Amino acid sequence: MSKDTTLLGLDKNSWFQLFKYALYVFIAVDVVLFFLADYKATSHTFRDGVSWAQLTDAYATTIDSAAWLVLLLMFELETYVIPDEKMGIKTRWVINIVGAACFVLIVKAFLGYCDKYIVLGAYSAASFDTACNAVGIAQSYALEFDEYLKLTAANCAAVHGNDWYLHESNSILASAEMLERMKALGLTDVVNAGTWLLVVIVLQIDVLLQIHGSLSEKLYRYTIYIKALLYLVLFMAAVYWGYLSALLDFWDALLWIIAFFFIELNLFQWNEETRAATGPKESKVP
Repeated sequence: MSKDTTLLGLDKNSWFQLFKYALYVFIAVDVVLFFLADYKATSHTFRDGVSWAQLTDAYATTIDSAAWLVLLLMFELETYVIPDEKMGIKTRWVINIVGAACFVLIVKAFLGYCDKYIVLGAYSAASFDTACNAVGIAQSYALEFDEYLKLTAANCAAVHGNDWYLHESNSILASAEMLERMKALGLTDVVNAGTWLLVVIVLQIDVLLQIHGSLSEKLYRYTIYIKALLYLVLFMAAVYWGYLSALLDFWDALLWIIAFFFIELNLFQWNEETRAATGPKESKVP
């Protein structure tokens, strides 16, 4: 690239990489925000403390986001940072072990999302006329999905709703409208997390086939179609979060879609480099 195409001393590729890694930093910030939200919520949903067995239920979002961030970095190392000729057996094993550990955590987080959604079914209709009638019976009220406040005589008048639902074991009060919103957001979490699991499985298949030189043009085309459909589902989930004004979830979902778009570009570039190295007749990638 000529010097004429530089901006502030950086060429287009450097700006591209800078934008990509800035995106990864934003995702890391989201992990911290999700941890703070999960930590605050556990004081209401796990009043007796969080045991090790309950950790993935209490901190499903944090564990999911953190594991995905590490896995994203492993894909970045594998598909872009480390050249093929420097990818030794030990390095490959380290990446595979870390990736496998992240995948296990992601699966456990997915099950945690499922548990959170199932817990919403434990709310039962209550006969309170106002939230103030629930003071002393319900210790908290649902302000948002996974966001709660202590219910007191001082703030109960500000809690609005017509029909009320009570989660007896967690002692949490929710209006009918809020409970429906919580169910919608909880189900979106489940669908989103499950779809991401499928994305990483297909992407890992791409990487393994690429490593072994078995990624034929036909297979590559099929995986592109499959991932396009999965990314469409993820984009629809992001749009739905935006529609429900769940802004952090909407923002985070867009960051992840863009981040994995970069991984897809890395994989495409890797394929192009392999084709250039092996020659058009021997290449098995488009």
